[in-house]
Amino acid sequence: MTSDNDFVRLFSPKIVERLEDDTFEGGVHILRSSPGGGKTTLLRAFTPPALNAFWSARKTPDLADSYQRLVARGVLDQSHGPQLLGVLLSCAAGYADLPPGADIEQDTLFRALLDCRVVLRAVRSIGLLAGLGPDDDLAQITLSYDPSVADLRGIPLLRDAAQMARWAEEVEQNVYTSLDSFRKPDDSSMPAHFRFESVLWLQAVAFEFQGRALAPKRLLMIDDVQRLRKKQRDLLIDELTVLRPSIPVWLSERTIAMGDDDLLSQGVRDGREIRHYNLEEMWSLSKGGAQSFVGFAQNILDRRMKRQDTVASSAFSQCLRTEFNAQEIRSIFDKAVSQYTESSSRLRGRARYEGWLAKADRLTEDPSWESLLDLYSIQILLSRDEKRRQMTLDLSLSDEELEERDSSQVRGAAELFASQGAGLPYYFGLDRLCAMASSNVDELLFLASELYVGLQARQAVRKPDLILSPSDQEKLLKAAAKKKRNFIPRNHSRGSNAQRLLDAVGAFCKDKTFAPNAPYAPGVTGVRLSQQELHRLNNPRPSVGQSGMALRKVIAECVAENLLIIRNSSASTSRDSGQVFYLNRTLCAHYDLPLQFGGWQDVTVVNLEEWMNLGVVQTRRRRLESL
Repeated sequence: MTSDNDFVRLFSPKIVERLEDDTFEGGVHILRSSPGGGKTTLLRAFTPPALNAFWSARKTPDLADSYQRLVARGVLDQSHGPQLLGVLLSCAAGYADLPPGADIEQDTLFRALLDCRVVLRAVRSIGLLAGLGPDDDLAQITLSYDPSVADLRGIPLLRDAAQMARWAEEVEQNVYTSLDSFRKPDDSSMPAHFRFESVLWLQAVAFEFQGRALAPKRLLMIDDVQRLRKKQRDLLIDELTVLRPSIPVWLSERTIAMGDDDLLSQGVRDGREIRHYNLEEMWSLSKGGAQSFVGFAQNILDRRMKRQDTVASSAFSQCLRTEFNAQEIRSIFDKAVSQYTESSSRLRGRARYEGWLAKADRLTEDPSWESLLDLYSIQILLSRDEKRRQMTLDLSLSDEELEERDSSQVRGAAELFASQGAGLPYYFGLDRLCAMASSNVDELLFLASELYVGLQARQAVRKPDLILSPSDQEKLLKAAAKKKRNFIPRNHSRGSNAQRLLDAVGAFCKDKTFAPNAPYAPGVTGVRLSQQELHRLNNPRPSVGQSGMALRKVIAECVAENLLIIRNSSASTSRDSGQVFYLNRTLCAHYDLPLQFGGWQDVTVVNLEEWMNLGVVQTRRRRLESL
C-alpha cells in the first residue's frame, strides 16, 4: 500500500476524465472490471486522505493535471479545497462472516453492520477533511439533518460527531457479540435495521466545523461487493436501488459472466435507477477506442518512471524502439524470399499471375520493411485468388486489381505471417504493449515490469543506450505471456481445466488465422456461442451432466479473471445473436495471435467441453482414431 502522497503522484487522472457525467449523479452505479482493472484505485482517489493530498500538492507541476480534473468535477474547489465526502467501505471482511440463512434476523444483522460502518467511516472521514488528527476531539464537528430523515429507526440523529462515532462503535460491537454468542440473542439486544438507512442518513446530514460547512457533496463507495454472499449482494443492490438515493452510490465488483440477471427489483429499470459501467470496456469501446487506453497507460508508466532512479529516462515509451533498422530487416529478408520462392513455384508459367509474380520478384531485390509486407500481402492475395479461380475467367491480373484487393486487414495479416514465417518481431512498441494489457492496469504493470527488468539488465552491463530493440521487447513479452499461461493452474479453482480450454481455443484460433489465404485477416482471437448454445450452457441437461456444469464454472471464472473477454454479437440475416469469448490479449501473444478484436468463429458447447476435458492434442488424436 503506497502512502497518500505517493498515491496521488502515481495516480493517472485520465480515468477521471473517462468517467461519464452521470456517474456523479444520484443513484446506484455498479462499476465492474476484472482484478486489476483499476476499481479500487479509482475509489481511493475520492477518499478524504487522497483529496487532502491532491489539494496539498496542487501547485506541484506533475499534479496540475490531476488537480484540474478534480476541480472540473466539482470534487475540489480552488478556494476551499475538498468539497466531496467520499465514504469508502470494503466488503472483503466481516459481512460474509454473518451466519447464512433466509430469516429476517440475518438480514437485520447485515443491514446493521453496514449502516454502522458507513456512519463510523463518514464521521471519521469528515474529521480528516476538517484537518483533525486521530487524537483530536470529533465533538468539535456538529451535525444537522434534513427533515426527510426524521423517521429513521435504526440510526439516531445525534448532533455531535463524537457521539455518532461512539454509537456506531457500540452497534458494531453488539453485532459481533451476537455472532459470538452460542445462544440466540433476545430481541432487545439485536440491532433493529429493516432497511439500509445509512445511505439516507449520509445524504441528509450536514457537517459544520468552526462555523463553516464541510463537504456539501457526498459519495458512498462500497468495494469488493463480490465478496458478499449472493443473498447479501442481491439484498444490498435491490434495497439500495429501491431507496433511489439522491447521492451517487458506487458498488464495485469483479466482472461476472453469468447469473446476474436477477439483480433488478420489479419496476426498477436498468439505466434509470441503476447503471452499469465496465472499466475495461470504457477504454476499449468508448470514443477514441484503444488509443484512449494507450494515453492512460503512457501516463501511468511515465509517472512510475519518474519515481525510479535506476534507468536514466523519464518516459517509458522512449525506452522502446518501434522501428526496425536495416540490419534487422536484412537478417530475416533472405528467409522470407526463400519461402516466397518455394510457395510461388507452382504458379510459375500461369499467365494469370505473371504480373503479380513479376511485381513480387522485384520486391525480393529491395530488403526493406515495406517490401517485406508487400511480399507477404501478394502471397496472401495469390492464395485467395487460387481458391476462387474456378469461378472466374483465367485473365491476367493487373497491378490495379492487386492494389484494389489489398487492404489494411491484409497487411495486418501479412505482418503476422512475416513474424511466423521469417521470425520478424511482432509484439513490441507501446501500442502493442497496451493491447496485450487488455485495458487492465495490473496486467499493464506486469508486462511493463518485465520490460523494465530488461532495461535494468542493459544498465547493469553498461550498454551504450537504454533502449530495447523490437526483438528484445518481444522476447521479454513472450516470456511474460508464457508465465501468465503457466500460472493459470495455480490461480484458479479449476485451473487445469481452464488451461486446457484456453490452450485449445488458442490452437483453434491459430489454425484459422494462419490459413494461407488469411480468410479472417488479420486473424481469429475468439470463439462465439449463439443464443441457443448459451441457453444450453446456462441450463445443462442431464445428458450434459457434471461436465456442462464444470464448463460453465470454468468459463465464468475465466471471464472474472480476464482470461476471456466477453463481447456481445448482434443478430444478422444469417445468424442469431450470441456472445464472443475473446482470448486475453497477453495469452494471444503466447499463442502467436494478433491483438485486434474482431475475428471469431462459431463453436458449440460440445466443442468447448471436449477441449476442456481432453485438451487440443488429445482431441485431435481421438478424431484421427475415429477415422
